[in-house]
Amino acid sequence: MDKSCDSKTVSPTVPHGHLVAPNRAVLVSLFAVFIAILPGLALAEEGEQEQLPGKLMIRGGWAYVWDANTTVAFPGSVSGVGTSIDFAQTLGGDTSTDALRIEALYRFNERHSLGFSWYRIGLAGQKSLNEQIQIEDQKIEVGASVSTSLNLNLYRLLYNYSFYRNEKVELAVSPGLYMSNIKFMLAAQGTINNVVASSSIIEEQLTLPLPSIGGVVNYNITPRLQSQIRGDFFYLKVGDFSGSMFEFYAGLEYRLFKNFALGAAYDRLVVDVQNQSSSGGFAVNLGYNLVYLYGSIYLF
Repeated sequence: MDKSCDSKTVSPTVPHGHLVAPNRAVLVSLFAVFIAILPGLALAEEGEQEQLPGKLMIRGGWAYVWDANTTVAFPGSVSGVGTSIDFAQTLGGDTSTDALRIEALYRFNERHSLGFSWYRIGLAGQKSLNEQIQIEDQKIEVGASVSTSLNLNLYRLLYNYSFYRNEKVELAVSPGLYMSNIKFMLAAQGTINNVVASSSIIEEQLTLPLPSIGGVVNYNITPRLQSQIRGDFFYLKVGDFSGSMFEFYAGLEYRLFKNFALGAAYDRLVVDVQNQSSSGGFAVNLGYNLVYLYGSIYLF
């Protein structure tokens, strides 16, 4: 953690690249159109029994995040997690943004497969405080200007064991490992520690590996149209570090060509991670909804 408090002016740079309001309507409209045309596509290829490749899947796409509810807690004046702050209401942080997601899955055989995924959520905010906040020894007064950023990188390594699989349905249990990396930055200008025209920059970072257990249900509505549902949960407490997560994913994917598919999905994620050590004391609780549009390449 880097902290400073002096009279030097700071002009922090906060990452941008968030969707503006019209783009949200476009994305949701595309999602609705995709869902609407799927029954017609399914009827058009009803009875088709072509064997499609699927040993290696590589998937990537763009997503829209909305209704992000975020709370950040910072070190107390003595030790452990102290002040808890609502990222949106107190700091003017985003509740919606765009995201990039990349996934891959390799099937060793009918029963065993290994998957990897990564995605990043970036939120930013800017506001003149209407209430006093204190982060450890930094007391930032009402009227101070604050700029913030909160970035979540989530890496997943998953093993799927398909204990039941036929031409129509696949049921699998999915243990795995999540690696959660969260970075927070706050830059303030104003009255800090009773010193007028001061500036302060506060940075926090928390990386926590979390073992998970999940379940997968894939159902082939037709040979080319598949519904996909999975849920994952994890909890871990080791010393001063603890974390929990719940993720629910539901989507539809249509194999447009033999080696290429288009898909749309809904994802709900809730993450709660914290470091309560005397030298740390940073915690984040984050929950959001996500609409995901993607393309998949299937090989072998």
